[in-house]
Amino acid sequence: MNFEQMEYIVNVANEMSISKAAEKLFISSSGMSQSITQLENDLGIKIFNRSKQGVTPTFEGKIVISKAITLLKTIGELNKEINDYKNNNQTHLKILTAPAFSFILQETMVKFNLENRDITFELVEQNPTDIIQSFNKENYDFALIHASMDVLKKVKNIHFEHIHTGHICIAVGKGSPFYHHDYVTLSELKDSKLVMYNSSDYKKVLKLTKPNLNHVLVRSNSSSLLYKLVTESQAILYLHDFSIKKSSMVMNGDIKIIPLKEEKHFPVDFWFIYLESKNLTKVAKEFMDDFLDNFKKTI
Repeated sequence: MNFEQMEYIVNVANEMSISKAAEKLFISSSGMSQSITQLENDLGIKIFNRSKQGVTPTFEGKIVISKAITLLKTIGELNKEINDYKNNNQTHLKILTAPAFSFILQETMVKFNLENRDITFELVEQNPTDIIQSFNKENYDFALIHASMDVLKKVKNIHFEHIHTGHICIAVGKGSPFYHHDYVTLSELKDSKLVMYNSSDYKKVLKLTKPNLNHVLVRSNSSSLLYKLVTESQAILYLHDFSIKKSSMVMNGDIKIIPLKEEKHFPVDFWFIYLESKNLTKVAKEFMDDFLDNFKKTI
């Protein structure tokens, strides 16, 4: 019996439903059912009685589930002891983020490292969907994400704090016909050339503008490449209102950030999240304090 199987049977017993337990753990019902069946075969017993009315533990199943609860609790306590040790000895921060935060994060890292020279960083960019799927599986200290509260409430074992409600904008260079606009409409953008982050998530906007795929000049996670193309062409880049607001390329006018007229239809909530079972280390707390201070100055 492995850790995942223990987690599966405990959650199924609590929910009295394989489908509800699978939804809670963000896996497929069929995958969970197969894993439990394999465990039953390995042990030579039935753990659950399955019927149209629901799923209930058998007599033998109650014994196995009770042992699984005890083992999971012990593992949780062990993880806490390990995390407490790391909390006092950590010199490396592993951060997962949506692209919107990258510029401010990098700026904060440079300043933080000047005062804490022993601290090293690992920064990974992903789109919000991938962040939610991978955050629980990897040893990240925290993540920065844009998502709805309803989505985050469904994610097991995370604590989330609201940072900001922002809007989707476009970035354009001086050669763009939109450069002197105070705002743009989605209909005006339909035939525009685009450059895009691979890890961006603007499905709602793209669904409404229905861009011609031939108009996408490049998809890349290289911010410098995308900004260079924006400054030297008429291409537009979708981004969030604060992403590069205080960058030199915006401050000196090489790039202009222009809001969508329909921005009230595209509010975006931004969050700071970390694992409840892990909590924040001392170093992570200090870094986040600096980041949030820098972020407030930006917006």
